Amino acid sequence: MTDVSRSLLVRSLVLLLPMFSSVTAFSAEPPVIGREQVNATLWMQRAAEYEMSTMQVYRLATERLSTTIAAPGSAALEQQSFDPQRLAAMPTAVIVDLDETVLDNSFYQARRALTGGEYDEASWQVWMREASAPAIAGSIDFLQAASRAGHKIFYVTNRECRAADARPDDPCPARTATLRNLQALRLPNAAEPGALSLRRERPEWESSDKTVRRKWIAESYRIVALVGDDLRDFVDRPIYAARAAELAPLLGTRWFLLPNSMYGSWERGITAGACTSGMSATACAEATTRKRYEALKPDPSAGAATSR
Repeated sequence: MTDVSRSLLVRSLVLLLPMFSSVTAFSAEPPVIGREQVNATLWMQRAAEYEMSTMQVYRLATERLSTTIAAPGSAALEQQSFDPQRLAAMPTAVIVDLDETVLDNSFYQARRALTGGEYDEASWQVWMREASAPAIAGSIDFLQAASRAGHKIFYVTNRECRAADARPDDPCPARTATLRNLQALRLPNAAEPGALSLRRERPEWESSDKTVRRKWIAESYRIVALVGDDLRDFVDRPIYAARAAELAPLLGTRWFLLPNSMYGSWERGITAGACTSGMSATACAEATTRKRYEALKPDPSAGAATSR
């Protein structure tokens, strides 16, 4: 074989390698664990309808800055009993959740699905500390508009300050990474004292229920709008179930809910108890899948799909 022929052969093989890699990747059996995340994650990453939905919510919220959000009153149930004069004298605030409300973590979910894994704390910490989550479509424009309108932005997240992660120079690496992500996106007043709050950052913030932190903000600010992707970003689920007719008018006026197909408290309510200690990851995934199938409602006479 001549040098020219050998060179041509090597170049041909180099060009063909990506093709062989693709065939190998697609012919391999996809992972079982995490499979149910695939369509949910693809919708949030690939569907124009998802991006249109988030932009629609944030555009509505921006329009409301000069109408219902500017009106007297509060978006927070924690301020319902406040004296109107006290409320009127307070500076105003907008509270936003972070994950899947301002920050797009679908890339983390995609990584887990591709490797046959589900959410776990170790992998989540790795992703979070990358501080590379992009912004949800429409979120930056809204937050900047709300800030220009004179409202302080509070970022209330259930990302956790964990004692096991604390270092002498950094008591909460999760906070440090999250703040770095927010600042990279140039989000308003993110670095101001108290603007960003994480679960367990204070002893009294132990719970994933955000009521305690809303109460803390409510002592100093009139909360004029709430933005989130989960009902618990606004109110605890049992309270909403009991008072839905009363609270529903807040939707689209002071409460702004974004879609999230990947996870949420709604799902945890369905799959609770599926897994027990000692179960393998595969057995847990199978038990969770059974719970999901059992929760499906094929008969419309059995009740509305939105009932909880």
